Amino acid sequence: MTTTAETGAEGVRWDMSPLAPGEEAMKDRLEGAVADASAFVERWPADAVATIEPARLATLLGELAALRAARKEGEDWAMMLTWTDSENPAVLDVQAWVNDRLPLLDEALRHFELAWLSVPEERTEALAQDDAVDGERHYLDSLRRFGPFMLSPAEERVLSARDASATAAWKSLRDRTLGALATTFDDGTGEREWPLSDLEAARRAHPDRDVRLRAQLATNELVEPVFPVLAHCYDSLVADRLAVDRLRGHDDPMEATNLVNEIDGRVVEGLLSAAEAHAAVGQRWFRAKSKLLGLEKLDVIDFQASALDAPLLSWDDAHRLVVDMFAGLTPRLGTEAEAFFAGRRIDAEPRRGKPNAAFCLWPSTRVPGFVFLNWHGQLRDLLALVHELGHGTHFGLATQAQSDNSFMPGLTVAEIPSTFAELRLVDHVLATDEDLGRVLLTRELDQAVGVGFLATAFVRFEQRAYALRAEGQALNPERLCEITETAAGTVWGDAMTDKYGNSRLFWASMPHFVHERFYTYAYTFAFLLAAGLLARSHHPGFPERYERFLAAGGNASPEELMAILEVDLRDPEIWNDGFSVMDGWIDRIG
Repeated sequence: MTTTAETGAEGVRWDMSPLAPGEEAMKDRLEGAVADASAFVERWPADAVATIEPARLATLLGELAALRAARKEGEDWAMMLTWTDSENPAVLDVQAWVNDRLPLLDEALRHFELAWLSVPEERTEALAQDDAVDGERHYLDSLRRFGPFMLSPAEERVLSARDASATAAWKSLRDRTLGALATTFDDGTGEREWPLSDLEAARRAHPDRDVRLRAQLATNELVEPVFPVLAHCYDSLVADRLAVDRLRGHDDPMEATNLVNEIDGRVVEGLLSAAEAHAAVGQRWFRAKSKLLGLEKLDVIDFQASALDAPLLSWDDAHRLVVDMFAGLTPRLGTEAEAFFAGRRIDAEPRRGKPNAAFCLWPSTRVPGFVFLNWHGQLRDLLALVHELGHGTHFGLATQAQSDNSFMPGLTVAEIPSTFAELRLVDHVLATDEDLGRVLLTRELDQAVGVGFLATAFVRFEQRAYALRAEGQALNPERLCEITETAAGTVWGDAMTDKYGNSRLFWASMPHFVHERFYTYAYTFAFLLAAGLLARSHHPGFPERYERFLAAGGNASPEELMAILEVDLRDPEIWNDGFSVMDGWIDRIG
C-alpha cells in the first residue's frame, strides 16, 4: 500500500473559506439567519399565506430559500469540520453550537410548509401555475405529498427542537468513535500507526492477498470492541425513527424515504426484486474473477481486490483523467470539475481522525461544493473521485439554474450523474488506454456488483432491522451481525466465501444506515439507469439533453427529469439494460 506522499495526496485538504471565512463569521451568519427565521414567521403568519397573491408569494419563497441556504451552510460546515478533525474538542463544541440552532431554522421552514398545506388545494394549484413563481412550481406542488403525514405546528416544533439530542448526537458519536480508531500495522513497508481509513483501504483492495487478510483481521480486532457503542447508536436511531413514523402515520419505515425521493414504493420493490432475480450475473463475475486471480473460489477479502495487476495512480494523473473525461462529455462539465481542484475544494489526504468515506456536499446556491475522500492511489479511489465529482458537476449546474428550494433532487436521481460519471470514465479510458481500461473495467464490475446487488441486500438488512426493532427486539451487535451476514450471503451465493467475518462489519462501517435510512436503493436505481444511458451518450444531441437534465436539479419529478434523457420510468423493462451491460463487460474481460 502506498503512502499519501507517494500518491501526491499529502496536503490535499479543502479550503473551507468560500463557505466559512472563519468560525466567528460563520456563527454571525447563523445567528443572523436565526433572527431572520423568527422575523419570517412573524411576517408571514398562516392567515397571510392563505390569502397571498403570486407576487408576494415569490417574495416569500425568496426569503425561504435564503433561510434554507443558511441552514444547510451551517450544517455542512459543522459536518466538514467533524469529518476531518473528529478528535478535536473545539470541533465538537462547534457541532453542538450548530445543532442547537438548526431547529430554530427548521421551525421557519416547517411553518411555511404547514401554512401552505392548510390552503385549499385548488388555490395552491392556481398559485403554483402563476408565472411569478415559475421556478418554484415543482417545489410548491410536491409539498402536497407530505400533507397526510404532517403534524400540528406545535408538534412539528417539538420534533424539530429535539433533533440535536435524538438523532444528530447519535450520528456524531458513531462517526467520532470510528474516526478515533487506529492501530499499528505493517503492510510490508514497515510498522507504523494506521488509522481505520487506511486499514479499510488495505483490507478491501491491497494487491497482496496476505496483507488484505491481515488487514481484515486487524480491522476486526479494532472495530469489534466498539460494537456495543455503534449498535447502541443505531438501535437508538431506529427506535426514534419508528416512533416518529408512528406519530406521522407511516405504515412502512421506507415510506418517508420514498416520499422524499418522489418514488412509488411499488417501483422500489420492483427494482429490488429485479436485482435479486439477476443475482446470478454478479455470481458469474465472482467465478470469472476467481480465475483471473488464480483462486479456486473468492472470499469476501477478494471482493474489491483488483482482478488484474493495477497500477497505482498519482493524484495528478487522477486529476487529469477525470477532468478530461468530463470535458469530453461537455466543455462546461470539464470546467466545473476542474474548479474543484483549482479551488482546493477536495479533501483527499488520509489521516487519523478522518473516517473512511467519500461524499460531495454543495451547501447552497451561494457557495461552492466540496468533495471528501481518502486517496491511496488505487483504482477504487479513482472511481470514488469521479463519482463524487459526478455529484459536484450536477449540483454545480443545478445551483446556477435553480433556487435553494429546488436545486437538490431526491436520492435516486441524485445518484444517476455520479454513477454515469464512473461508467463514462471506464468508456473514456478504454478508448485511450486499452490496458488500463481493462483493469478499470474489472474494478467497475466490482463496483457494479456492489451497487447492483449488494446495495439491494443492504435494503433488505435495513427492512429486517426495522422490523425487529418494531417488534421490541433490541438491535444488539450479535443480532446486527447475523442480519448483515444473511443479507450479504444472498449476493455471494455459492460463488464466494466469507471465512474472515467481512460481512459482519457492514452494519458498523457503513455510514449510510445511520445518516440516511434506506439510502442504498438509490445506488441500484442509478446504476441500472446510468448503464442504459451509456450507449446513448455517444448519440447526437445527448450532451445538450444531459446538461438540461443536470441543470434541472430537483425542479421536476423523477419521471419528468428522466424524460429529458428519453427514459420512461413507467417501463418495467428499464432495469434490464443494466444487467445486460454487466454481462457484456464479463464477456469482454473473458
